[in-house]
Amino acid sequence: MSQSAATAREMPAARAPVRNPPRMAVLAGPDYLTALTEAGGPVQDLTGLAPPDIVSRHGGGLIVIEQGRPGWDQLLLQLAVEQPATAVVMLSDQLPAHMVRTLMKLQAWDILSVSSAPEDVIDAAARLEEGRAEPQGKAASSVCWAFRGAVGGAGVSTLAIESAFALARVTGPGQVCLVDLNLADGMTSSFLEAVPKLDLHALSAAPERLDARLLAAWCWQHEGGVAIITAPRNPDADLLASEAAVLRLLDVACTSFPFVIVDMPRHMMPWTKPVLAAVDEVVIVSELTVPSLHAAADMCRDVDVLRGDASKARLVLNRMFQKKQFRAGFPVGKAEEAIERKIDVTITSDWDAARTAVNLGKPIADVKPKSPLVLDVDKMVRLLAPAGMIANSESRKSKKKAKP
Repeated sequence: MSQSAATAREMPAARAPVRNPPRMAVLAGPDYLTALTEAGGPVQDLTGLAPPDIVSRHGGGLIVIEQGRPGWDQLLLQLAVEQPATAVVMLSDQLPAHMVRTLMKLQAWDILSVSSAPEDVIDAAARLEEGRAEPQGKAASSVCWAFRGAVGGAGVSTLAIESAFALARVTGPGQVCLVDLNLADGMTSSFLEAVPKLDLHALSAAPERLDARLLAAWCWQHEGGVAIITAPRNPDADLLASEAAVLRLLDVACTSFPFVIVDMPRHMMPWTKPVLAAVDEVVIVSELTVPSLHAAADMCRDVDVLRGDASKARLVLNRMFQKKQFRAGFPVGKAEEAIERKIDVTITSDWDAARTAVNLGKPIADVKPKSPLVLDVDKMVRLLAPAGMIANSESRKSKKKAKP
């Protein structure tokens, strides 16, 4: 049985036609083409056309692509390079990480399951067209960083939280979103006494329906100016979160906030590689032990291969002694030689301040502003941020303060 035939059998019962469906060029199986046409969508069949012909004729328009159709990958790559203004609805249940990065180079895109109803595809296409028609806002300059631990207990959540608040202190309130993807047992809510509002059931059931308004309802606003997205603790949460759901969550967050910080689990999830491939920076956090350093170096190399030509993984040593030494007489330089990897950032340990902060439900900077940990995180944030982005944010913030 062909994939297209199976998809057609799995489709839900047809609903009412979508109002004002957009014109779509479609690279999909014949059954799906028929179903889209019957659902009321103006459809042009791309079957039989070579990718270069599709790009020249339909680039810049709206294209629906089903993974697995002949030439689908070459078409997506060419669109990203030659026609990035194209809007694409991708039909896939497991898109490779490098193709996720390719998709994110386009002006507008969405990912739906191959078993999605035709009406859902038309809905997604209509939303993409509406979004392209509206003036572009924060998404064009959004920055997304992912923090991941080489070993458990490396302090990843603490560094993700402190980085988010360091950015908020520079850019002002409403500019930073912290997303905790430790969906089953994340600690961000406990550390900050935040209300976990993310509805994983709703997100996983229909990720394509998530928009800026719904995302705002799932955000908990901290008085420090950071929007926080966390899920209630649930041992089955990891089973609920699909690749499409997580990517959609981060995509909408990046359209709503200039800065998005992602706290990722160490264990591998179905969506781990696509997320690591898509974000602007990957920060690998290591403890101060030889096994942790080797684990971090291996993880960095894996991330570098995954990201290809994109920026390499950043290696951060957390909980350093005041003199930034690894044990007695083992400086950072020797650690770099041992793992054959540059250490980008070191974060000084301040256990007392960190313990007090979590007990009070506050970021460390609120408890001890002059903490060496806080100062090191601030330096790290300025290192990772694109050139001029922090300076521009500080300038805008200063102008707002100067107004009577």
